[in-house]
Amino acid sequence: MDTTIISESKVKSLIQIAVQKHQSGQKGEAESLNKTQVAEILQLAVQRQRNNRLVEAQLLYIQVLEKEKDNPEALYGLGMLAQQMGQYQTAEQWLSAASQVQPDSVKAWFSLGNLYLAQKQFSEAEKAYRQALVLFPNSLPIYNNLGYALQQQGLFEEAINYYQKALELKPDFIEAEASLGNALHAQGKLSVNQQMHYAQLNNKLGVARKKALDLENAVTCYKQAIALQPDLLEAHYNLGLALQEQGKFEEAIASYEKLLELNPNDGETYLNLGKIYQQQNQFQKAVSAYQQGLKLINPHYAKALATDKKAEISQQISFTPPISQGEVILGKHRFLAIPPVAADKEKRPFWSVVLPIYSTNNRTNYLFECLVSVLRQWSGEEEMEIVVVDDASPVSLKDLVDEIGQGIIRYYRNSQNRGAYQNFNTAITISQGQWIHLLHDDDYVLPGFYARLRQSLETCPPSIGAAFTGYENVNEQGKVVFSQQIYGNNRGIAENFIQMIGLVNPLNMPAVVVRRSTYEHLGGYLSELNYTGDWEFYKRITAFYDWWYEPEILARYRHHTHSITTESVLSGSQGTCLRRAIEISEDYIPVEITAKSRSYHFNYFLSQAQIPLQLDKLEGALRMVQEALKIDSSSGAVAHLFTWLQHDEAALLRDEITSRLISLPLK
Repeated sequence: MDTTIISESKVKSLIQIAVQKHQSGQKGEAESLNKTQVAEILQLAVQRQRNNRLVEAQLLYIQVLEKEKDNPEALYGLGMLAQQMGQYQTAEQWLSAASQVQPDSVKAWFSLGNLYLAQKQFSEAEKAYRQALVLFPNSLPIYNNLGYALQQQGLFEEAINYYQKALELKPDFIEAEASLGNALHAQGKLSVNQQMHYAQLNNKLGVARKKALDLENAVTCYKQAIALQPDLLEAHYNLGLALQEQGKFEEAIASYEKLLELNPNDGETYLNLGKIYQQQNQFQKAVSAYQQGLKLINPHYAKALATDKKAEISQQISFTPPISQGEVILGKHRFLAIPPVAADKEKRPFWSVVLPIYSTNNRTNYLFECLVSVLRQWSGEEEMEIVVVDDASPVSLKDLVDEIGQGIIRYYRNSQNRGAYQNFNTAITISQGQWIHLLHDDDYVLPGFYARLRQSLETCPPSIGAAFTGYENVNEQGKVVFSQQIYGNNRGIAENFIQMIGLVNPLNMPAVVVRRSTYEHLGGYLSELNYTGDWEFYKRITAFYDWWYEPEILARYRHHTHSITTESVLSGSQGTCLRRAIEISEDYIPVEITAKSRSYHFNYFLSQAQIPLQLDKLEGALRMVQEALKIDSSSGAVAHLFTWLQHDEAALLRDEITSRLISLPLK
């Protein structure tokens, strides 16, 4: 998506005015803004920029410039913002203007040098760094970057001089030490042992750059490490990962293949290759790579394949049985009964990992990753059963599941679509394990999820009815966008959890496991709550049981445009489900907590109404507003709604409401 909101001509005009104002000695026009207000706007702009809300940050910087034409902080901020957007020419214009308006600004010159360096304009970068160095002598980053700019121009001796100056000031400055080694290597002045030392340094520096989300420089560091030590396995692996994250799949494959030439038994590399082939829709290659990786990582999986467990796979699709019609009654509400496991079942596995799925073409890719994340932790059929319950997907997924599951995974298919939460109940009924983990096909678990939880749950008190771990949300590309550790690092019983879960749902399903006996006692999920059935059930658990908290981040929930969540927000049904989840739980959650939840969700519904509104889905927005009033119709809430409707962003909705009122027949 293009985040630019000002034209090139507007940029040039603002820059020209800023420079002219400064050169003429005129002060910026304060107009209606005083110094305190300008400072507050700039602070807010920086915050928006850090939070990646780039358009908002850009608007705020422009707002300052329109009042103070030569404000150096606004010019500098716009320069860094343009660079962040990848608009290097515009960034250069802003930063150059900032350096002219405030010639003694070290950060303006240094950032300008970095901008030139990123574009491989080494001579220009050198000039900017030298100007910065005049203003701020003995600066470690300037010494290092100036040295690099000189090195890229073949001026090795002068470059080495600046690296050494940096190291004299800070002997453990890894950036300068690595750069020094690279310069010496380019001149052929390193012994074999020295090359190995500097290779490790470059790899370490690459890891640091990747952690800072600077993938471009991370790749450069890894490649330099490999140039110094061609058999450095870690550098090959890290290079493949960085290239994969950049979407440079062919280069990543080449890096992984080189690593496998050096170490054919690296299971993680095969799994990474499988993920790339999966993203490229090369499913046979993906399955082959995944299988090889799983065999190398998980001896239980390897043993299952060696004993030809695949021969046990039935050629016939197993259809799921009808849902039990029994009920569990709590207060005035009825929930589907989950029948207990048959008494003649001699030995039950500790885990039932159950995937209630409904996959279309745009979600099948995720299913691979999900299944692999479980299979790598599979500890044998006596310890863990893995069950897939397909809710009548358009095309049967049995072949896909069997291909990767190799007879380990049991596949069932509903004869007709039952809906998400009814399918959850079906999956739970089929399960035999002591603890059940419901896992969406687009989510996945991280290594150690089952082992770490089992270590705690095997000895936990019987009051524990469910447990959860820390988790992360990822986007469609697998990038982490949110992280949650509700109780920090404090492992144990979740204290006062009812206060939290009663207000809003802080959990995501892939991070949650539930004792099967808890389902047998409290019943299953309500199918009417297409969006919030899990929240209502978690509140039900909290009213009768304790929760165990495992702090490590061990699960990932995926945000994407084809999820139930997205559909419910756009249609407004999210509001209906949330309201019903609150109403139902009033039978077993203290009234003061649900009252707070009603107030919280009234405001939440109004904020969520803006999403369908921005996409011209007025019916969805109207439904959210209606649900807001149903959840809180107090005079204060109604007054707040009228105030909210006066905002510009609610104009379309306001007009629609007015139109509908006008069209009502008069009696």
